[in-house]
Amino acid sequence: MKPTLMRAQTSGAITLLMATGLVFLAALATLYSSRSVLMDKLAGHNHLEAQRSQMAAQSALAWAQSDIAMRSPQWLQVFASPANCPADSRTPHWQCVGLQTPSHPEMPDHLNTVTLVRDLIMSPHVVQIRARTSSISSKSQASVRESLFIPVISPAPDNAPNAGLIINGCLSEATGANIQVCPLTSSKGKICVDNAVASAIQSHYVVDTNRNGSISTSEKTACMALSSQSLPGGGSRSGPNSASSRTPCNKAAWRSVLGDISAQQLQAWSAAQEANGLSAWSTPQRTVYWIDSPADWTWSVGSAEVPAVLIFSSQACAVRCPRISANAHIHGSVILDAGCDDEKMRGWKGGWIEGQLVVEGGIPEWQSGIVWARHYGRDAYILNWPDGIDTSRVQRINGSWSE
Repeated sequence: MKPTLMRAQTSGAITLLMATGLVFLAALATLYSSRSVLMDKLAGHNHLEAQRSQMAAQSALAWAQSDIAMRSPQWLQVFASPANCPADSRTPHWQCVGLQTPSHPEMPDHLNTVTLVRDLIMSPHVVQIRARTSSISSKSQASVRESLFIPVISPAPDNAPNAGLIINGCLSEATGANIQVCPLTSSKGKICVDNAVASAIQSHYVVDTNRNGSISTSEKTACMALSSQSLPGGGSRSGPNSASSRTPCNKAAWRSVLGDISAQQLQAWSAAQEANGLSAWSTPQRTVYWIDSPADWTWSVGSAEVPAVLIFSSQACAVRCPRISANAHIHGSVILDAGCDDEKMRGWKGGWIEGQLVVEGGIPEWQSGIVWARHYGRDAYILNWPDGIDTSRVQRINGSWSE
């Protein structure tokens, strides 16, 4: 073959090979371009579905908030049917309920679930709403949560008296009584030893024996007639400076330590703790006890770290207020609603109370009991109140939203 013809054939083959390569590269470029467009479309679709799921979850959250707010003033009805709690809220102090939440009309393919969670010890007035949604068609999911304040308990007053014993009447010792009332001291450990920083006894009603309209120091001392042996640690007695009436019963002792906290609120709080399995032997322990029974109390409850409050109601004190066993050791507050009827407390016997004893009435012929004023005495019902909260209505807690 002639050299010229061979060169021509070789050049043609090279040209054909290059053309084929270019066509192949163009095809690959087209393929990858199409794949990129497809992936972009899929990513856009997934992002859109994720946004739709997020909107559905937010819609479920808003619906739950509205539903709770519309239940005023029976907010606690929403917890009438408890449900299993999430994995991070399984101990007995967590109360949970599931709400049947409708689907958003624009997103009928999404299934919504809403769980309400609240802490029955530390924050019964705060409900966390956990909304979760899942798309049947795209299998996308989303969840959001936010906390609501619910006015199921009122705030206790900041200026409550720190006396170990608060009464709304007068008291006296029985013959051979074994009583010890110690005031709050500057040292949290050395009760009845260090200098007192508050009264041992405070009464909201003192008899105006000479009827001159004012209450003298001698009248206060006569009304709160405990011997020096019963008042170790230099505990003083304080009372009103002017005469007043307690008929009808003005609930002065109750209001001074509980403020606007009502009997109904405390009763509901106690019932919720009991229904959730909290008790003196659970972990954590129950902290609120509403007692309607007239039987004497024999249990030791509370601790310095987690104090309790015992409220012996007007029903429990209908004939005679219950006594507390000498073996019962109570950390926290004991409140007896004697309705300003001193006879219901006559000859009362108490156990060992480290915290505060509050009696809506006097205690004639008091027989026995130890009351040590403690800084943590009222902590069982003093709650953390979020800043800017209106305690009379349902409202969102700022900064609690998350997804």
